[in-house]
Amino acid sequence: MKLTYEEKNKAALLPRLIPAVRRAFFSAALLAFAAPAFAGGPGSTGMQVLKTDMSPRAAGMGGAFVAVADDIYSMDYNPAGLGQLYIPEASAMYLSGFDDSTLQHLSYGMPLPFIGFAGLQKPGAGLSLLMSGAGTLNYQRINSDGSIAARSYDAQKDLALAFGYGEKVYSGEVNLEGYNAKIEQYLGMNAKYIKSTLLETYSASALAVDAGWLVMEPRLGLSFGASVSNFGSGLKYVSEVTPLPSIVRLGLAYQRPTVMDQSVLLAAEGDFYTQEAQKSLRLGMEYHFQSIFNLRLGYKAAEDNKGFTMGLGVRYEDMALDFAMGMGNAVYSASQVAFSYKFTGITVKEYRKKMNYRDPEPEKKAPAAKTRPQRQKPSRKPAATEKKKDSDFFFLY
Repeated sequence: MKLTYEEKNKAALLPRLIPAVRRAFFSAALLAFAAPAFAGGPGSTGMQVLKTDMSPRAAGMGGAFVAVADDIYSMDYNPAGLGQLYIPEASAMYLSGFDDSTLQHLSYGMPLPFIGFAGLQKPGAGLSLLMSGAGTLNYQRINSDGSIAARSYDAQKDLALAFGYGEKVYSGEVNLEGYNAKIEQYLGMNAKYIKSTLLETYSASALAVDAGWLVMEPRLGLSFGASVSNFGSGLKYVSEVTPLPSIVRLGLAYQRPTVMDQSVLLAAEGDFYTQEAQKSLRLGMEYHFQSIFNLRLGYKAAEDNKGFTMGLGVRYEDMALDFAMGMGNAVYSASQVAFSYKFTGITVKEYRKKMNYRDPEPEKKAPAAKTRPQRQKPSRKPAATEKKKDSDFFFLY
């Protein structure tokens, strides 16, 4: 296939342009609440937007959310938390970055109308869509006649579509040195489709999975979470292949009521970026006040973008508005807002299997008790009634 003069110029520019676009994307502050990893050197990864905190609630807590994971945004931190969804929930998030960069995140989750594989309770499922843009890039080239032609391109467009599933897999008491601890465990997994486009021309796609584990002791208010995110194939632009930013998260959380309708939540988490040999320590606190206001404060350490984060959440009936901002490095600081709605008016009915027709338990004497007074109305032959009772039992059997 013969290339035009403009296509040849773009193809020659691409190997140098990919690292430049990545660096521009980082400075656009879409990594407001994540540890930045500068591309172009050994250990670099593509699709850095996957490291961004998608939940303003989690972002306000410094990103320490893997052991909390109790809402629809658990898909992005620990998919096992989807097993804690008891009513349908939807959310939309917008992140404001630097210059003309954009990021939008839409998600929906609900409990499924059947018992999970472990046979304990209804599992939860979620669907999320991430869309981001790194702004525009002005491209100038010299024509064969010496004139200069200029054009503006979308520097980079990214998309990630994920489907998640989580359920409770264990519930019981465990004796720990004389204390009967009530242990609940959840497992979950996401399947992702990822696509990235440079200069509106060069595209790359990949498949990835996330997996999570959540252990809770509800009496003490303690929980432990672990997850692996973005494990999959790399992105290939023309001939250059870059891996995805795989993340291993480990965290603890503690939540207890204080006075009246108030409670405090403390969380700590360590993030490890396996492809980049980087790590991050995240600490967070959330204070629930009168079931309406939520004040959040966080801190991120052991990374380039260390510093404090803060957030505020307001809830009214089924609606919630959450806001967060970073106070660390000015280049990477940004703000984000999300609107969430819980469909409390929707009841997800549980699908029950039909009982075995040989099992006498469902029909045990209950129907006979209702019909017996009508059959005994004549009261002419009590003995006959006794015989009918035996025949009825034989018939049911």
